[in-house]
Amino acid sequence: MKIFHKTIPLPDDIYIRRYFSDGDALLDIETTGLSPKKASIYLIGLAKRQGDTLQFEQFLAQKRQDEPQIIQSFYQTLNPASAIITFNGQRFDFPFLKARETACGFPEHKDTFHCLDLYQTAAKLSHFFQLPDKKQKSFEHFLNITREDAYTGGELIPLFFEYEKNPDPKLEELLLLHNYEDLLGMIKLLALLSYRDFFAEPANVRHVSLTHSRPYGSNVDVPELLIALQPPMPFPADALRQNGPVRLKCQDATAYLLIKVLCSALRFYYENYQDYYYLPDEDMAVHKSVASFVDRKHRKKATASTCYTKRNGQFLPQGEILFSPCFYPGEKKTISYFELKENFLSDSHARNQYATHLLRAFTDQYNLWKGRL
Repeated sequence: MKIFHKTIPLPDDIYIRRYFSDGDALLDIETTGLSPKKASIYLIGLAKRQGDTLQFEQFLAQKRQDEPQIIQSFYQTLNPASAIITFNGQRFDFPFLKARETACGFPEHKDTFHCLDLYQTAAKLSHFFQLPDKKQKSFEHFLNITREDAYTGGELIPLFFEYEKNPDPKLEELLLLHNYEDLLGMIKLLALLSYRDFFAEPANVRHVSLTHSRPYGSNVDVPELLIALQPPMPFPADALRQNGPVRLKCQDATAYLLIKVLCSALRFYYENYQDYYYLPDEDMAVHKSVASFVDRKHRKKATASTCYTKRNGQFLPQGEILFSPCFYPGEKKTISYFELKENFLSDSHARNQYATHLLRAFTDQYNLWKGRL
């Protein structure tokens, strides 16, 4: 077994200062396969914050039989740690470590630290970033994080087997570099938590305004409502996403919601259709007390689908009933519209409530518009 130490200055980064406290550590393991029943750990990397420095410890097995030593040395170095930050550690690193501890005959190790798995946050937002997959390097590419290492973890396995037979310093350097850059990339991926916090916290609207845009291929301007939002932290990289009638742009220290304004005559449905008549010539329903003055030939009993009146105006979509009265372009559906009026634009509580509602459409847990408009 070999142990490698390295100290670097803590990167001067607003995300590291916010999300990586003194005593916190980063963890990454390298294994000879994906199954702990058949594979072993050959390298454990740990990077701990101590003041304004980042202390790296790498425990490298020179042969597979060194695995118990590197696991034991890792735990001796780990404690105490305030929090352990990993990328997919909850599903891979920690279960693999536990399984290999058992295989090595170690007593059960009780975790005394909090674990933050960046993968769990990043995976929920991968569709928003429009990434090809959920691998660490893909998120690093989104944040413009560069590497010297050109290998994947799988590609390093045969290099380790070769290193067992021939401990060439160049092979050793390649094995260590990949693990080191996984750790270094992980601390830079803390910036992704700014998007997590943005979606998790209630919207903070800076201002709203009516604007216009011209859809691709059209020569007609379409009205839109622009909502500018203040995120808890600036965004490390720009992101733009369309979801139904809403676009979201995250840029620097502001997020922008752009919502298509529907300018049309929409239907307002009355609840008790038994109390109404439908007038086909007028395409509207009127109460029986009024319909009694209408010729029987020009009226019929209203049904749930014909018991409506129409209103011309400007309307905004809502995936659940936030604001009343509700209007619909056609039949009554889950998606409704409310009328855009000046009192809404000047009501800070209503604007924040609406913006929070719309942001839910951009998480993978709630699809506001799919198949419902």
